[in-house]
Amino acid sequence: MTPRHWLANLTSPLSLLLLLLVAACAVKVPSDPLGTLSDPAQLPSLHEVCLTDLDKNLADPQYQRVLRRIVSQPGYPVATRRAALARCIQADRAGLIAALELTLPKMDALEWRRELCGRIAALNWKEMTPTLIRAWARPMGGWIPNPADRPEALALAQMWGADRVPDVIFDTMLKADPITESNLRARCWELLVLTGNRARLVELLKADPAQGAPPDALLFDLRRAANEVGVLPCNREEILWLQALTSDKHAELWRQACQAVRSVPPEVRAELTVKDLPVIVAVAAHRSDLLKLTRQQMYDSLAAHIEEGAGERHTATFEGWGGGRSETLASHRNQLTWGDCAAISLALEALRIPQVREHIFNLADRDLQDLSSEHGGLLRLDSKGRFEISEYPPRVRGGDLRFEASNQMFEDGYGAISHFHCHAQAYENSRYAGPHLGDFTYADATGVNGIVFTFISHNRINVDYYRRGEVVVDLGTIQRPGSS
Repeated sequence: MTPRHWLANLTSPLSLLLLLLVAACAVKVPSDPLGTLSDPAQLPSLHEVCLTDLDKNLADPQYQRVLRRIVSQPGYPVATRRAALARCIQADRAGLIAALELTLPKMDALEWRRELCGRIAALNWKEMTPTLIRAWARPMGGWIPNPADRPEALALAQMWGADRVPDVIFDTMLKADPITESNLRARCWELLVLTGNRARLVELLKADPAQGAPPDALLFDLRRAANEVGVLPCNREEILWLQALTSDKHAELWRQACQAVRSVPPEVRAELTVKDLPVIVAVAAHRSDLLKLTRQQMYDSLAAHIEEGAGERHTATFEGWGGGRSETLASHRNQLTWGDCAAISLALEALRIPQVREHIFNLADRDLQDLSSEHGGLLRLDSKGRFEISEYPPRVRGGDLRFEASNQMFEDGYGAISHFHCHAQAYENSRYAGPHLGDFTYADATGVNGIVFTFISHNRINVDYYRRGEVVVDLGTIQRPGSS
């Protein structure tokens, strides 16, 4: 055969395939197969060689530990994960289940998460029901809009039957240990609300505790909230918030909330959420006239006030992320609740006070000089019922474009009107006015009311209210006290 003919045969599709197979077969076992397997950056073919070599000691605890890590930790290609999963199922079922209890709810390898849930269902591992519940309840923004289409939901439906899934979640909540599985119980509650089973939870709270049953702190707090303020939490974060408000630390605020709630119209009370309770206490202290208003009357009053004082508005550009977000009050007319309108009215009321404005400008000036973090804190009432700007140091300092709220700020924030932070990277900072994507994530995760203070010039700051669901209302600008 001439060299030319030989080269032509070599480049045919069949020849190339044979060459690839030969190359694959030529992959040698490295000197440290366990170490190589522990590196997700290695080629899947090399992983496979290491797996085959190590299979002679499949019962080795160290090997099994690496296999579990491959299944559950980020970075590994799907082919390697699939091979490791098969070995775990064969030799390390208990260890695999224990590992997934911790890692599945946080797994961000979404297609692998989908495949893994499908395998759990196919194997009928019903003991993983609590893990699937916790994973399903964790929001995964931008992935699968319909909760019923989540792979965890599909796995539960396959194992238990679609019509029985609400019963399974409800029974899991009631049987879970109140102390060691409090997070699981909260996630069950959240899923029942999310999947349209709110009425069932209401009936649970109406029912008297079983005679002789051990005390249940969670249900006690939830019954108390339903009976005294008419609030039913929707998710884990609101349950934690509610439990904080019913604690001794906030006993006076809770008493005031119970009293104020009795003054609002019935339709308003029926729609109050946990975040509205500190707000309604502040309304009673500073704008008691608003307590008698319906949601529509509250909105109309707020709209008239904002239009009357309307000045220049500033909106973030969201360069590279797409625009189209509106920050006008009217654009969120159907989304704003009574509590939203009340929180905005209180923010405007607070900003009329020169000392409050002076504190905000002083804080923003210091933020401008500090390149290690944005500055932030809480808008709340002090011990005498006056508006107060409370500053909190960031949890970590990672740059001038982020504020990380501390645990102490979160704990104190349960009784606050809103969280706030500054955008003060420059005095002329209008292109960054208002909340950004990280702020939306913060609001979605915590459920808090938020305010952003953004420098427009040396003597002017733009004010924006925002909350969960990317609802933003531009409240206009405030002037530095004493400036013209």
